[in-house]
Amino acid sequence: MLDKPCPSELTAPINPDRGVEGHRNLFCTFYDACLDEAVKKGWNSWTCTRCALHALQPEVEGGLESYATQRRLV
Repeated sequence: MLDKPCPSELTAPINPDRGVEGHRNLFCTFYDACLDEAVKKGWNSWTCTRCALHALQPEVEGGLESYATQRRLV
């Protein structure tokens, strides 16, 4: 059985100079659902480091910039 996504609240915002990659798996299939959950719960910030799915890294061509561009809604 596949694990369920499990974001956790962070009490302070993530330092943008250090990047979010250490706290969030930006390539995760469930990223948008976890972001929605964090917004609905009114969290200032969140992490997925305690989630069992955090370590899963799908194949992504072209890196983060390419991935973000291909996710844009037309």
